[in-house]
Formats: sequence, structure tokens, C-alpha cells
Amino acid sequence: MTAVDSIAIIGLGLMGGSLGLALVRAGYQVTGWDQNPEIIKEAYQAGAINRMPKDLMDAVGKASVVFIATPVESIAAMIKDCLPLVRPGTIFTDLGSIKTKVLEAVFQFLPESQYFVAGHPMTGSEQHGLGAADPFLFQNAAYLIIEDPRTPSQAADLIIELVESVGAQIIKLTAAEHDRIVSMVSHLPHLIAATLAKTAGTVERKHPGTLGLAAGGFRDTTRVALGSPEVWRGIIRGNLDQVIKAIDTFQAELINLKEILTTGEVSVLDQFLTEAQEVRRQIPAKNKGFLSLLHEMVVTIEDRPGTIVNVLRYLADVGLNIKDIEILRVREGTGGTLRLALESDKAVNDGVKVLESHGFKVKKR
Repeated sequence: MTAVDSIAIIGLGLMGGSLGLALVRAGYQVTGWDQNPEIIKEAYQAGAINRMPKDLMDAVGKASVVFIATPVESIAAMIKDCLPLVRPGTIFTDLGSIKTKVLEAVFQFLPESQYFVAGHPMTGSEQHGLGAADPFLFQNAAYLIIEDPRTPSQAADLIIELVESVGAQIIKLTAAEHDRIVSMVSHLPHLIAATLAKTAGTVERKHPGTLGLAAGGFRDTTRVALGSPEVWRGIIRGNLDQVIKAIDTFQAELINLKEILTTGEVSVLDQFLTEAQEVRRQIPAKNKGFLSLLHEMVVTIEDRPGTIVNVLRYLADVGLNIKDIEILRVREGTGGTLRLALESDKAVNDGVKVLESHGFKVKKR
């Protein structure tokens, strides 16, 4: 299997555009294709591709690797359309969030001269479209690669090399494992958020002003409901059996909670909430996908110009690499709290010392 000399990305929305930006930034030659010619032009102007193709054949004809970043319903059809246009040995790979049905569909027609590596980056945004593309979307994100006997290890290894070059972390799963897990941690949360938002809309019609009082908790809980209905329709339908099982599990817990509230047993309610709290604590903070917990510290900052910049500069001056950053709270006039994730416990200890020496209040987390 030859080295990668050219990459094509089909579908230049949020995921395809972000991947293009990241791969170009990593030094690869990338072209791309989208049904909308204006999007291709925008992708080139944004630096998500470094060559504008004349047509689909021009995009994929000389590519060593073709990433399919279309909605899941069209992944197999898109690969089929590309087959007459590509050279022998081309590797196709996808970014879709369902795997079993995609694999079944693709291997019904894929010839022995081409390869398919099923993949799924566990990252994204409630925003969609090329305008929301981010070259750092894949950094420290779990990227799931599906182990399948029909996929040669050399092809999978080449895709892994590409994915790691944009900062993602590889996790290998079977298609069945993948679909079961994402139904619970991705697909069900989206449907719950959508249901909660829809329920609040029903109440708003009866009692206007309800949504006007929706605070941070409600907005955070329902944020993913902003995702594209077109994209999510295909995802849910493509993993329907596992999604229904996840809904059944959630419904059983909801019925249990209703019974607890009906009986009025305070101690049982406390136990329910405590168990939920403990489960939530097991999830790494700001975890992108299924990654191990990053080492973190929390910095209290004042509300004055340049404070955050100074924090980052002091850490950079001693060679500390920040893996993730989040503003946890902002209090106008008084300041806020900054969460910083670093690569090791030693790095956090060093960072705490540096920032404390500059007068910051810092705590390991």
C-alpha cells in the first residue's frame, strides 16, 4: 500500500471542512467536492482544500484516500459513485456516526481493488456548515476506527496515521460495539435534548414567558438539539434498534424516578440523586469522546484586560503545553474561573507553582 500523495474530501460541511483545514495545516495535499459549487469555492478560500477540482472525477481520480463526510444516509451511494473514477488501491473512509449498516451496504459492491476503513470522530458542534469549520476540532478527540475482517490492516494503519496527524486519538471497536455505545452517549442525549426543548415549547404556548426564564442549565442541556435535523434523521434511522433499546433503558429510569417522587420517600430520592452524581463524576471533564482524563487546574482570574493572556503567557514561558481551556464562570466586575487541562500531573504541578508565583489563586482538579 502506497503512501498518501493526495486526499479528497467529499462533503465540505462542518466535519469535512474541519478535516480539510486540519489536513492542509498538517501539510497534506487536499482537494474536495460538494454538491454546491459555491461551497467548494468557499472551502478553497478558507484553506480547507488547496486545490479546486473541475468535477468529481478531478477531485477523486488521483486521490490515495477519499474521506466521505456526507450525511450517513448517502455514504454508501457516494462511494459507489466514486468507484468508476478512482485508481486501484484507493482507500475510502467515512466520518459517519453509524457503522453496521454502512459497512453492510459498502461491502455489497466494493471491489477487491479498493478498500474501506469505517471511522467516526467523536467530536462536532451543534453548529453546522462550512462556516462553523474548525481546524482544531479533532485535537484530543477520540476517533473510532472499526475493526472488520474485510478491511486490510495496512489500509486501517494508513487512515490511523492521517487521523493522528491532526491530533485525534485512536480507539478501535467492532461495528456492533460502536453502534451500541454511541446510541447511549450520543444518539439518546440528542433525542432527550430535542424532547426537552419540544416539551418546553408546548408549555411556552400555554404559559408565555417560560422560555424567557430558561437559564444556563436548560440551555446547556438542550444545546445539542440545535443540530441539523437532516443529519440526525439519518443517524437515528440508521441505528434504530440500538436507539430504541437506549430509550427503553432511559424510560425505565424515568418511571423509577416518578415512582420515587410519588411515594415521597426523601431518602430514596437522595439515593437516586447521589448515584447519578457519582456516575457523572466518572466522566472526564471536557472529555472529547472516550479519552482518559486530562490533568487539570482551575485558576481564579480578575475582571481586567489581558488577564487570560497573561495566564497563557506565563505557562508558555516555561514550556507548558495547554491541551484544553474553558472559562467556567464569568462575573462582571469581579472576575471568573478558568479551567486549564495539561498533559501530565507534573505539568499541572509546575503550572500551579508558576501561576501562584505571579499572584494567581490556583487549585488542582
